[in-house]
Amino acid sequence: MITEINYSSSTLMPKPFPKLVKQGIVMDFGGEITPFVFKGRMMLMMQHWTDYGAHKGYAEIMDYFSGEKYPPFGEDMGYMSAYCEDDVVYAFGTLENKVYRFTSSDLIHWDKKTVVEFPENFELFNTSVYRGDGKYMMAVECAGAGTSKGHPAENPYIGVPFTEFFASSPDLERWELLPLENGYSRDRYVACPALRYAGGWYYMICLEALPLTRYAPYIYRTKDFVTWEIGLYNPILLASEEDRHPKPGAALSPESEARLAAHMDINNSDVDLCEFGGRTYVLYQTGNQQGDGTLCEAVFDGGMQEFLESYFN
Repeated sequence: MITEINYSSSTLMPKPFPKLVKQGIVMDFGGEITPFVFKGRMMLMMQHWTDYGAHKGYAEIMDYFSGEKYPPFGEDMGYMSAYCEDDVVYAFGTLENKVYRFTSSDLIHWDKKTVVEFPENFELFNTSVYRGDGKYMMAVECAGAGTSKGHPAENPYIGVPFTEFFASSPDLERWELLPLENGYSRDRYVACPALRYAGGWYYMICLEALPLTRYAPYIYRTKDFVTWEIGLYNPILLASEEDRHPKPGAALSPESEARLAAHMDINNSDVDLCEFGGRTYVLYQTGNQQGDGTLCEAVFDGGMQEFLESYFN
């Protein structure tokens, strides 16, 4: 079973909260995203939904700054995420109890393969893959099969949906599930993971459910996926007025600006991040957790390792 190390209310906080500065709305887009660097350019992979109820859609990649788009791929896939290494892009999507991997070196031609299969009583959602400590790790968001809400009686490994489970690989080709009893965390809602590695630690950012129907991303870290440390400076973001206004230079239609200026904003969810040009870009969704949201940007003036470590004492 997992162990969780948290700070007590008497812990000193000897430094200011990390300065993660919200920039505003990037685009009126409500799907999952992953920023990554490909051949010296910051790219954005976006999940488009064709049948959200069946968790089916496709992915599209664009240059984050120029807006240049590449052909869609990953038909019928849900919750697509991306990882890039040596100018090869690895995209991971889920459907029912399986994780699929798509591979491309030109963002046009893609090879597809099933890489992870959970037991049939699992339903898979978001994934995140990153390299660290001589292997690759994958975080997979899960609930009980047949419903996005799940129920403990349907699956003894899942408590309050959602729960994160993990797989490891030596080469992005062969994957092995870690023990299911070490899912994080059975006692509360933990969703949409973003997994990274720095300085000997695996860091994970997940969405937590707060009281009175509010949601915020928290950061944790581990070395063995059994013992987890909660970040002292949490949550890393909270819904705020900055989420209602366009980032300078962002092109929104008058209809979008009017809607987003008054939409219900109860969460900063689906966080993902990358380092580019010496800064850490943190992208996230706002909205009502019921399909009405938009993509926003926050920036940390420093590299990713500095950003991740700054949330711990």
